[in-house]
Amino acid sequence: MPCHVDNYRQEVLCGSHTVAEDRAAASGRQITLHFAVLAAVDGAAAEDPLVIFAGGPGQSAISMVPFVRTVFRGVNERRDVVLIDQRGMGASHPLQCDEPEIDTVLSLTPEAQDRLSRELLSDCLESLDADVTLYTQDIANQDIHEILLGLGYGRVNVYGASWGTRSALLFAHRYPEQVRSMVLDGALPLGNMAPLNAGTDADRALQLLFDDCAAADACAAAFPDLPGAFDAAMERLGADGVMVESMHPSRGESRSVLWTRQRFGDALRSVLYTPDLSRLVPWIVQQVSRGDYRALDGVFGFLSTAMAEGMTVGASLTIFCSEELQRMGPSPQVVGEAQQRLGRGILANISNACSVWPKAPVPAIYGEDVISEAPTLILSGELDPITPPSWGDVMQRALPRSQHLVAKATGHNVAPRGCGPELIEEWIETAWDAEDPEGALDGIDGSCLDTLERPSFFVAPSGPAMQSQEAMGR
Repeated sequence: MPCHVDNYRQEVLCGSHTVAEDRAAASGRQITLHFAVLAAVDGAAAEDPLVIFAGGPGQSAISMVPFVRTVFRGVNERRDVVLIDQRGMGASHPLQCDEPEIDTVLSLTPEAQDRLSRELLSDCLESLDADVTLYTQDIANQDIHEILLGLGYGRVNVYGASWGTRSALLFAHRYPEQVRSMVLDGALPLGNMAPLNAGTDADRALQLLFDDCAAADACAAAFPDLPGAFDAAMERLGADGVMVESMHPSRGESRSVLWTRQRFGDALRSVLYTPDLSRLVPWIVQQVSRGDYRALDGVFGFLSTAMAEGMTVGASLTIFCSEELQRMGPSPQVVGEAQQRLGRGILANISNACSVWPKAPVPAIYGEDVISEAPTLILSGELDPITPPSWGDVMQRALPRSQHLVAKATGHNVAPRGCGPELIEEWIETAWDAEDPEGALDGIDGSCLDTLERPSFFVAPSGPAMQSQEAMGR
């Protein structure tokens, strides 16, 4: 039936499907799963739709409608686009838990924050009408398969973003006859247990940014020793952090923020996801090294709100605790942990949450040789702090009919950048011309991604333009 979704004016088609929470038993608690369909504009639509696998894990696919309508406008001309909130996420029997108020969290020590998190998660588990161990990705993919068949779709094309690339790969492995083609944007292969590698990958992105700054005249002049400024900022924060009185970035109220090294590093890692925001990093680092936390506070306040939108905490934890943490062993150790500058908080935070959250056995599919013969386009951003191109190379080994394109001026997720939408549309239209699985995959020309340019660095609070005006006045 027609309906409206948040942040999108036009009507879309919505529906629901009820399944047993325990699919293996096929009895007991029933849960209702919700989906949305953006019908093809062309009345003579192709039979194979594009199915969206959201990221996170924990993101509502339906919440991506505005993004999908913008990025996949060309695809949507000839194909339906299907967005399914998988079990536990979005509108589909969500495993939603209260999270600490951000203003409260920012004033706490890491130990106090961990205690509060465990308390809230324990309360959440008591309130949920769910066996949270039954919300793993593989079980969710069985639901998705059933819904697609019920909608009358035989073969489908798949787009997965970030964690959604993992979801899509597992889906294609389990249902090879259903997947016609894939686009995997920000590859997370099974071998990348993200919490374990997040620090190393974020450090790489930070070093690339340092190198970029040194190679840009204006940035190099404004920040002649950016690595040294970063070290000075960490030194200033000390072992116990610095309590700062600041103004709330949106409400204008005074608040207390304990800036620790881990919190500072995790904030910078979040900024590195987006090339435009990452151009603020030199300015933020320099200001913190001088004891000024206003720029850091403002950017972090914006990101902490934006990143929480559309995410379902409990579903995210079921997947992380059952499918990632357990594969790391009882005491996971990060390679080079002592030398890492960013991202060390991810594993610590997930380990703390998973000490409370129930775990399912590691899904059996993780013990299989997970592969897919579907023609697959892998997209990576050179500047990505969480799924850099090296993981795209690893993903490609499980996909013998694949092509890997790297956008050198882009961070996390390539699809919305430059010619990304056109490349995806071209891939879906042409990648399988040789229907014979043994046929050669010619691939597509991704050189248009090389025309993307990295934004200019902010060298003053007002941005790059201010620097140019000052230069003109000298």
